[in-house]
Amino acid sequence: MSTHLSEALALIDEATVVADTSSLIVAASENPGGTEILSVRMLEGIASRLGMRTKRQNVAPGRPNLSITAGPDAPGILFLGHSDVVPGGEGWTGGPFTPRVIDGAIVGRGAADMKGGLAAVLQAMGAVTAVRPDIPMELLVTVDEEDLATGALAHLESVPPRPYWACVVAEPTNLAAVVACRGAANFEIEVQGRAAHAGRPEEGLNAILIATRIIEAIDEDHRSMRASASGRLGSGTWNIGRIDGGHGTSIVPDRCTLLLDRRLMPGERAADVLTWLEQATALECPEGATATVRTLMEMPGFDVPDTHPLVTHVVDSLVAEQHEAIVEAWSAACEGGFMHSHHGMPTVVFGPGDILGQAHQPDESVPIADLAVASRAYARLAIAVADDPECTRGRTRDRPSTTRPARTTSATDPQEVPE
Repeated sequence: MSTHLSEALALIDEATVVADTSSLIVAASENPGGTEILSVRMLEGIASRLGMRTKRQNVAPGRPNLSITAGPDAPGILFLGHSDVVPGGEGWTGGPFTPRVIDGAIVGRGAADMKGGLAAVLQAMGAVTAVRPDIPMELLVTVDEEDLATGALAHLESVPPRPYWACVVAEPTNLAAVVACRGAANFEIEVQGRAAHAGRPEEGLNAILIATRIIEAIDEDHRSMRASASGRLGSGTWNIGRIDGGHGTSIVPDRCTLLLDRRLMPGERAADVLTWLEQATALECPEGATATVRTLMEMPGFDVPDTHPLVTHVVDSLVAEQHEAIVEAWSAACEGGFMHSHHGMPTVVFGPGDILGQAHQPDESVPIADLAVASRAYARLAIAVADDPECTRGRTRDRPSTTRPARTTSATDPQEVPE
């Protein structure tokens, strides 16, 4: 272990990570139902204490993205997180925004998703920059991740592509390295028929019946994709999330709206799916009826080889912390796909907490031991990437891990993103 790494690890304090996580939980940032400004202010305070620079990007009133940087003003390692949480909800044994420690875990809304991950990243960045001020690091904290990803989209619109070395998304993965994610796109179909009296339905064009034929075409496409699924990400999928139409039982409905979720494979684009969807709906519309299709949201997917240097360094960092190193794929999507596509950098999702067992649930929690491991692993990773010419010069040649191999798995849908 290098002297600088030893010094950085010595500066990481578990009690401080716990205190920072708790402070961020108190700074409630429910979405929908509030704003992220309280969490952003708390993050700015933590960053200032650690000697880092901050810059806001206003996305909407009370909803700023926050960039926290350390080291030289240059693209290096990009950590990614979000400041919003889902609403507190019911069923808690205490206040959702009153953090408390129970059985070695911090309990509170956002503990896992993802105030704990933000605190762990900041602790690591502060420790690394104290001993290696030459390493450029940035934590980008977006707003609105839990809904429409307007924060990430605002970043893409305002920041040109930059040659970052790597992106590390601190979402809760139980400290597994997620190296592949499907993308996601949402679509709306507005079917316009013709109203008529229910006693003479043949004089109308029933928009709901037309919509059901469109649904059948979509379901057939879904089954076809699943039948040909392969690889760790399987295939794209369709989900009919909502249907709304009609005026009452005695009126032939002249309108019907469908809301659709389509999971995208890496490299697949919503524009191509939109073209297919327009053709499919046109085939199912009789003369006199129309179906208007529009894209509501698109989030790209990504797939990084297990043997990519970034993945190797994540695995080695976990092994050095005597933690199991698992490399896996998510069938969901995350904002890392935006960064991977826009900036063209290798991306890994890797953070403390359990997305399936804890996030978005009453008594959400994150183990304190995971926060400590994550902080130390982030610090190890930052120094390893900075000292690896294959990463800093933009090379992507694969290579094997220098320690023991990781266990590779394929996860089921851990998130509904955008949520």
